[in-house]
Amino acid sequence: MGYDLNTPEFLWASLYTSIVCFFWLLGYLSLKSRNGWKAIKINWEDEVVVVTGGSGGVGSLLAETLAIRNVTVIILDVNPPEIEHVNVEYFQCDVSNYEEVQRVGKDIIEQFGNPTILVNNAAIVRGKTILDESIRDITDTINTNLLSSFWTTKVFLPDMIKNNHGHIVTVASSLGYTGLPQLADYCASKAALISFHESLRYELDTRYNAKQIRTTLVCPGEIDTGLFNGIKVSFPFITPRLAPLDVIKLIITALDKNEGHIIITPYYVYLMPLLRFLPSFIQDLVHKFFGANDGMKTWREPSLYQSEH
Repeated sequence: MGYDLNTPEFLWASLYTSIVCFFWLLGYLSLKSRNGWKAIKINWEDEVVVVTGGSGGVGSLLAETLAIRNVTVIILDVNPPEIEHVNVEYFQCDVSNYEEVQRVGKDIIEQFGNPTILVNNAAIVRGKTILDESIRDITDTINTNLLSSFWTTKVFLPDMIKNNHGHIVTVASSLGYTGLPQLADYCASKAALISFHESLRYELDTRYNAKQIRTTLVCPGEIDTGLFNGIKVSFPFITPRLAPLDVIKLIITALDKNEGHIIITPYYVYLMPLLRFLPSFIQDLVHKFFGANDGMKTWREPSLYQSEH
């Protein structure tokens, strides 16, 4: 018995399948193009990983997970990590201070050799309106969330370029795609990190001819680490809170494959950049529908400022 290929159900199913395959193909080609159409698998025993903001949350879990793989992991943070592992080293460092990063970076290179993987993960939240924030609040946020990535990259990238080997992971945020009340400095810093990542990738390709240095951008939604304690959303099943391990798996996959990735998770984050192309009244309705503008009203300040997503 044959099937009628002209039924609406079949046509819609075919259209849906074609669209899914088309976007999968675009994503695949984009990934391969971004990595020069080839990837050289890394030997973890030869890698030295630096993680900023590695004493808590995602940074701590990433450091611990890599250490179990017998990788040398170096944590840069103002607070000591709770984890203890033979492969984890801690250097107290205010990554917002270039001179301090430079000094600590020199010590790291002397003791462990040149870092080959850099995870720029440090971030803080002050949770105040623009008028309520002090000058110190604003500068601390921008320096820690944004400028620290410049400082660590300036210190560790030259040797990566020399060896044409390395991977720089930039942890931005879904909030880099939008602005919210009480998060102006945070959103601005994360938006700038997205541009930092893009500029870095193009500089490596076109200025330094260092195509084997990978760059990965991480733009997650809210992660359950305590940095955004107490915030409320209207539909958590649409904008779910991520488990740190889910984000770690995606980062380690990119590192394992030695491929530069753009990690966007969960799926609703893919739609956030599109809001900018919509009329203002629609943007306002979306914010109101999801309770985005009221989320920080119930925010509770974390016990440690220096943290990560």
